[in-house]
Amino acid sequence: MGLQQVLLEEVIPLRHKVLRPGQEREACYFDGDADQTTRHFTWVEDGQVVSIATVMEMGRDFDGKAIPYQLRGMATDPASAGQGIGSSFLQALHKAVDDSWWCNAREVAVRFYERNGLVVVGEPFEIPGIGTHYVMVYEKTAGS
Repeated sequence: MGLQQVLLEEVIPLRHKVLRPGQEREACYFDGDADQTTRHFTWVEDGQVVSIATVMEMGRDFDGKAIPYQLRGMATDPASAGQGIGSSFLQALHKAVDDSWWCNAREVAVRFYERNGLVVVGEPFEIPGIGTHYVMVYEKTAGS
């Protein structure tokens, strides 16, 4: 139960179901998924994968501060929504990554990420076929 680091193929079914429904399975693979420094995570409850995320070394500069990692493809199974699983998973990821990171958050997920310590940086942008996104940053601070 809880956070597990897994192989890429273990995150693909939920990526497909939640993030790329109706698209070809191949659309669920991201550039960098197979890089040696990329890590894939699941959150498991009662033997079932209920949430997923990928962490990539994809440094980006924000106002002169280098943020080394990007969180991609975070999703929670809709059947498990509203139970706090996504927040528990994200808090465990904060500890597992143990550094600052950024993500492109879907508009519908911005409040969730804000409640979990991320801040919006910049203006919204569109990802064709997916929708409005915001860049968000989680800055690791001493003791967090």
